[in-house]
Amino acid sequence: MTVDELVGRNEWQEVNEKYRRPFVVYKFAATLDGRIAATDGTSQWITSPESRAEVHLLRAGCQATIVGSGTQQADNPNLAVRGNDDPRLNLSHVSEPWKQPYRVIVDTEAKTPRDANVLNDAAPTIIAVADDTDASHLEDLAEVVKVRRGTKGLDIQILLEELYNRQIHGVFLEGGPTLAGSFVAAGVVDRVVNYIAPAMLGEGKSGLIGSGIQTMSDILRLELIEVSRSGPDIRVVARPKR
Repeated sequence: MTVDELVGRNEWQEVNEKYRRPFVVYKFAATLDGRIAATDGTSQWITSPESRAEVHLLRAGCQATIVGSGTQQADNPNLAVRGNDDPRLNLSHVSEPWKQPYRVIVDTEAKTPRDANVLNDAAPTIIAVADDTDASHLEDLAEVVKVRRGTKGLDIQILLEELYNRQIHGVFLEGGPTLAGSFVAAGVVDRVVNYIAPAMLGEGKSGLIGSGIQTMSDILRLELIEVSRSGPDIRVVARPKR
């Protein structure tokens, strides 16, 4: 599959016009037993270099990469897309014109420190905070967007509307599991890309927390689009049945 096919670009317009929000691609990497991190919180690296390089291409295929404040604090990621200086990447596979996608940090209480990697000049950054939170320490380093609170954290629908109003039509959700759960609970995940490593942890974090699914009758069923290899890993691409 091409990058555009993996991130569902042919489906973006329908979601954009119907819901007035970006198309949401949820990506996560897990072990065979469904763990995305060990019990001590370490998560680097579950999957192979080949899969991690491919994730950069998928980021490049979307217009924003979204993570929660927990991921920012735990991993201090950069989130910018590596360029063609990396021999594993070929950005010609990405729809033109290409530019660095936004880095969006969902940070309800504005806990992102000023020296966070996402605040460097490698790519533009949006920090989404609650509308009653003081984020003045970040305003000269990123675009601060105020969003009303939801049941847990920020109101995801309003957040997506804010991004859509900034001409962001496709987003790449990289977690963590609590933020991903909020997106699933809000019913706004349009595609799932899951990299599965041939490894097991036995204990640790799962890929989804707080999705609101409590019983088998509420299970979110997915339609498989593709199952293939990514280096030694398995890549599963699916979309919710609606």
